[in-house]
Amino acid sequence: MAGNKRGKLKEHLTGIHRNFDWITHHCIETLKIIGDQKPELSQAIISLGEGVAALDELTKGLYDKI
Repeated sequence: MAGNKRGKLKEHLTGIHRNFDWITHHCIETLKIIGDQKPELSQAIISLGEGVAALDELTKGLYDKI
């Protein structure tokens, strides 16, 4: 693959990772606000965070292969 295309792909995959970092940050902040008042909502936010972590790992795997 041409270096220019490779660099652009890595740039976009890095951008995806940064967005996942922000989603994770917002999940943590949301959990702080919820506290122990709504266990069902807390579990939903935790599940969302776990899903984001899994997607981030997939993105990292792609990044490492380029």
